[in-house]
Amino acid sequence: MKSTIRKFTFKVFFPLLFFFPSTILFAQENSSDTLAVVLDEIRVEAAHSSITIGRSPVSVSYLNRSEADITARPAVTMDELTFTLPGIWVSNRENAALGERMTVRGMGWRSPFGLRGVMVVLDDIPLTVADGQTIMNMVDPAMVQSIELLRGPSATYWGNSSGGVLYMRTNPPADSPRLMLRSFGGAYNTMKYEARWHDTIGGVRWNAYGSYFESDGFREHSASELIRGGVSAGFDLSTNSSLETRIAFSGMPKAQHPGSLSADDAANSPSMAWPAFVDAGAGKDFMQWMASTRYLYNTGSGLLTVSAHGTLRDFNNPLLPNVGYISVDRVAGGSRATYDFDNLPFNLQLGGEVKFQRDEREQRNNVNGQPGDQLRIDQTDKVSSQALFAQTAFALNRLTLNIGLRADRMVFGVDDFLENENSNRSFFTVNPSVGINYDLNNARIFASISSSFDAPTTTEFRNRPGGGTGFNPDLLPERTIGAETGVRGTLNNSRIEYDVTLFGLNITDLIVPFQKVDGGPDLFRNEGNTVHYGLESHIRFYPSNRYSVDFMYTWINAEFADGEFEGNEIPGVAPHRVGTMLTGRFGEHTITTDVEWIGEYFADSANSTSNDPYFLINGRWSFSGLNFEMWRLQPFVSVHNLLNQRYNTSVSVNAFGGRYFEPGSSRNVRAGIRLDVF
Repeated sequence: MKSTIRKFTFKVFFPLLFFFPSTILFAQENSSDTLAVVLDEIRVEAAHSSITIGRSPVSVSYLNRSEADITARPAVTMDELTFTLPGIWVSNRENAALGERMTVRGMGWRSPFGLRGVMVVLDDIPLTVADGQTIMNMVDPAMVQSIELLRGPSATYWGNSSGGVLYMRTNPPADSPRLMLRSFGGAYNTMKYEARWHDTIGGVRWNAYGSYFESDGFREHSASELIRGGVSAGFDLSTNSSLETRIAFSGMPKAQHPGSLSADDAANSPSMAWPAFVDAGAGKDFMQWMASTRYLYNTGSGLLTVSAHGTLRDFNNPLLPNVGYISVDRVAGGSRATYDFDNLPFNLQLGGEVKFQRDEREQRNNVNGQPGDQLRIDQTDKVSSQALFAQTAFALNRLTLNIGLRADRMVFGVDDFLENENSNRSFFTVNPSVGINYDLNNARIFASISSSFDAPTTTEFRNRPGGGTGFNPDLLPERTIGAETGVRGTLNNSRIEYDVTLFGLNITDLIVPFQKVDGGPDLFRNEGNTVHYGLESHIRFYPSNRYSVDFMYTWINAEFADGEFEGNEIPGVAPHRVGTMLTGRFGEHTITTDVEWIGEYFADSANSTSNDPYFLINGRWSFSGLNFEMWRLQPFVSVHNLLNQRYNTSVSVNAFGGRYFEPGSSRNVRAGIRLDVF
């Protein structure tokens, strides 16, 4: 343990100490009075408080999409939106049955499907349930209007599974077209239809969207069909109070699972599916409803905020015969209350939160993609959590000091009806954070130390080495301590926005996935400690009203600090990534070029196999010249993988038999048209 602390100190805190004074000098040399308005007006919703980007003591990225970008970029997966944001890496597996793979500073790398270790919120509804699982299928990236990303440990704000926070909104700006209809088609028999509407009627602010997507997929046995929609209504109850409610739906009638491939198969036959997955009819289907409501009341001395949310999910998942056919009916939700004091000499927020999750789980034999008559698992998984927290901020001229503290109690339980036995696991954790922010007019220096924890999910608890029922008694939550310092600001009369951050993470009781049989379940164990440290940089440059440039470079060194794999790099985490977006506006034409480079990274904990680096260029064009009195037509074309590179878009970490690789698609084109009604 002492050696781990020494490594963390030398590799993380010493560089931070050298970096901090140098950033102060750099920012002072470029001071002006142009930044305060640009940064202070943006509130960080992902921090669950009144913190603004200008006063934030933590690293935060944001993306506000223009109507031109929304037209030219009818995004199908989240990587199309996040590739220029530092710290976050979304890998499009091109496998709807597994969903996208996401890491923030390397957190969440172990996830075999869905997301782990990162809190995701859509329109104030947490997509991350009580045990830490996140299903991204609720998100239609084409409808996302804005993104906020907290890049460091954030348990003070969100509790379990918050090694980072991704917060998205779909509400369009008030001046956007009242009705938008869009459709496009492309390679692999891909089609998508979308609608978006917003208006204010009788004092009620309405926003609604819906979409239908279908595709055969680049690979064999990877066809998918997806329906998504949402509606919200907000209104003022009085001059001091308001209420907002939301309902969202996502349904996937079909999502075939092609499986991962060996290096040779991925290189020579990238469109193939693993035969065993085809024979078993592997895939999934689900329906999910989510709802939320939020009440705000200004008492005169402070702001009371009370919110509640709920989830219903019906899920079926046929896998290989040695695993079977899994069915889960989920009910989950929670409630949160906060009070922000206004009349104190400092900012203070007090609050509490409760969450619950109940999964009715069955596992039967798989008969040609349908459930058989052999009942292997019949159990109810239950998770509950309770939390109390406080956040405070002191402003001392140019310096702001932020302190936070949160205590969480979690209880996991399982009722096994086949074995007629019950088991429980419980955890209690306290997570503090402290940060400072210093104002230099056109720049802000920030530094913070924060913590988070990542409890095993019910799936990770249940899939225990050696078999048996109940929850794994030996599996422990991951715990993370993070430190960071950086500078963000503007130059040249706000034509250049920059963000540079150094960070370090020390993670104990790391949860590692592995497989013991081909196509078998992912099993989990604690594998000691890891250390992550690195650099995140982002620049937005507006050389003229015609051009804009986004540039991101992220470097991360993530390695095992002890245990069996001491000194090895964490698999599934690319040490180097570059993302660039160049946009040109030529009259009524908008042309965008996306460039992404991903460096080599390992696919297994033993570091015996790596995924080759790859370089992608995507091109987009849209035309806004077909304007009429009350409506407008905008055709658009996008080309993915313009140079037709052969690459693997993701890996299945520590997969059995060396079948780590998930191939990305070859060059393909999408074309469509958008109709706006004003």
